[in-house]
Amino acid sequence: MKKILIAGGGIAGLAAARMLQNQGYQIRLIEKQPKWQISGTGLYLPSNGIVALDKIGLGAIAREKGFIIDYRNIKSAQAETILDLDLEKIWGREKPCLGIKRKVLHDILINGINNIDIVFNTTIKNLKTNPQSVEVEFSSGSKEEYDLVIGADGLYSKTRNLVLGDIPLRKVTTQVCRFMIKKPKDINSWTLFISSAGQFLIIPTDKDSAYCYVNRKTKGFKTYDKKQYMEPFKKFASPVPEILNTWDPNEAYWNDLEELPQLPVMGSSRVVLIGDAAHGMPPFMAQGGALALEDAVVLSGLLKNEDWSTMASTFSKNRINRIDWTRARNQKREKLSKLPYWIAKLGLKKVGEKNWTEDYRPLTKTPNW
Repeated sequence: MKKILIAGGGIAGLAAARMLQNQGYQIRLIEKQPKWQISGTGLYLPSNGIVALDKIGLGAIAREKGFIIDYRNIKSAQAETILDLDLEKIWGREKPCLGIKRKVLHDILINGINNIDIVFNTTIKNLKTNPQSVEVEFSSGSKEEYDLVIGADGLYSKTRNLVLGDIPLRKVTTQVCRFMIKKPKDINSWTLFISSAGQFLIIPTDKDSAYCYVNRKTKGFKTYDKKQYMEPFKKFASPVPEILNTWDPNEAYWNDLEELPQLPVMGSSRVVLIGDAAHGMPPFMAQGGALALEDAVVLSGLLKNEDWSTMASTFSKNRINRIDWTRARNQKREKLSKLPYWIAKLGLKKVGEKNWTEDYRPLTKTPNW
């Protein structure tokens, strides 16, 4: 029986475990945390991510527990409509996209896992790839041999570092704020308020809850006192001021946005990188979770039919077009987000729908899974 090690219990690792668990492999999943500790924020899952969830067999329950997103609404700080996007039209599918709590999605992925050895508080200390196997030394000091190692350990991947060396990340934006709220009654779509001060995004995650993502514009990588960060947004139209009345900076999640440069190969021989470990990028296209789910589906299919000794290059060739397209469009969105507000507003009104449709066009096509 072939042995597989999955490093990382995030979306990519758990999705890979779900896809592979009943294919006759002996699988171990290691997680560096001492127990499941899922970020208490939300996630916007574009339609290609939902298609991947359907392939895993979890699309129906995700739709049931999340919130169907049919429209993207972009508004000024005064709630003037700048752009309304019909997502069914862009994606060519009914009930195309989804807002969902991260913990809910993780629970959906975890709940059906069986026949898999899950080990917490464990990382990979060292790797040695041989023609027929990978020798793994764990942080505990124990050693095992595997036929394949899947590095699903995120943007700061130890697995990637061990097989490809240190690859510096590019800092994109500093001090982004994310938090959960009670869903405002009138917010039933992906709703973005923008001004010269920055962006305030609200995404319903179920009938009672919503996820907020706030990015205050800065020159360079200036940071603000967390208590002062939201001051410009208090002048925005309802429901933003009402949300901020009860907002607590200490209960929010703060982080910088960083990008992993393009990898010529996502791994090395029998060590395959998936998810953010392979192609981490900031959320301008909201593709982090979606591409991670796709990776799991694609890799599971390749393992049935391809030579495992060259799996990293086989997987990379299969994924490169889709990921490179997303990265290029993501970088284009990044540049647009830094334009002066009046130019961005004019551009969204004139060519916003055309650009958005073009951005996602290749992703609307379901690969031959």
